[in-house]
Amino acid sequence: MKKYIKLASILFFIFIVFYSVNRYRNYSLSLMPKEYKLVKKIFDKFSLNNDLGNRPVSIIIRAGEDMHYLMVDTGICKDKKNICFYFENLDPFKKYRGYRSRDVNYAIKQSYLHGHANASASPTGTILINRSTFRVLEGKENFIAAAIAHEMFHIIQFAPFEASFKALKAWQDNPNKTDESINEVFLNEKQIIEAEADLGGALILLQADYPKDTFIKAMEYFYKQSGIIHTKGQSKRHPDYITRINLIRAFMNDESFHKKKIRDKSSPLTWRYNRRENWLKFYPNQITN
Repeated sequence: MKKYIKLASILFFIFIVFYSVNRYRNYSLSLMPKEYKLVKKIFDKFSLNNDLGNRPVSIIIRAGEDMHYLMVDTGICKDKKNICFYFENLDPFKKYRGYRSRDVNYAIKQSYLHGHANASASPTGTILINRSTFRVLEGKENFIAAAIAHEMFHIIQFAPFEASFKALKAWQDNPNKTDESINEVFLNEKQIIEAEADLGGALILLQADYPKDTFIKAMEYFYKQSGIIHTKGQSKRHPDYITRINLIRAFMNDESFHKKKIRDKSSPLTWRYNRRENWLKFYPNQITN
């Protein structure tokens, strides 16, 4: 009997050790990929003299938009109009084990090696960043911070709700308007929201002690790395490059563009990380989690 008790104790001890090690590996901030560590560093700096809102924000580093074209090329994503969200949002830090895993894993690698710098935000409070962003902007932490600041301002804005609300009002005021004209109202409002996020992002950087011209330099670099900037599609949801740069420069040259201390800073941030589910989340000090 004593023999079985001893064996059970040993097995229980092994289970506890295994569970603890696995839990530490899955949730430890110190074991995050370097990309997440950099994001955390940037947000911690933002929080020292910025109000980042009153809700938790999740950051997800994903495979990226290039997965759409790669999945279409392989025939895995057959509808060319479908942008293959499932594959775009795959975790780039671990191997995919589903259908045609060899092709998908090679596509994840190619998306990282050949993809562009890009990030996006959802009104749910989620920021998505292509992993290739960190390769394209390697050694340019300030530029990565600029992209994140722009998307963080979208979170604060609850974009694109305001644009959609104004489109709804336009339709209510004139029910005979065509879907095309209502959509035009929405896109015009979206451009205004994007311009506001540029200015808000520039101010977040200034408040966080980044050099005053960081945002304008970052925006110029983003367009250069994208390559093509003259097509109509490029300026459908955003102001065109020339308009956008001029708006940012005018704002930065205005006397209102200066740093000031704020009372409702978000520091210290409380952080949570989940390796298995591939997300990093922060809670501003104004909320409890």
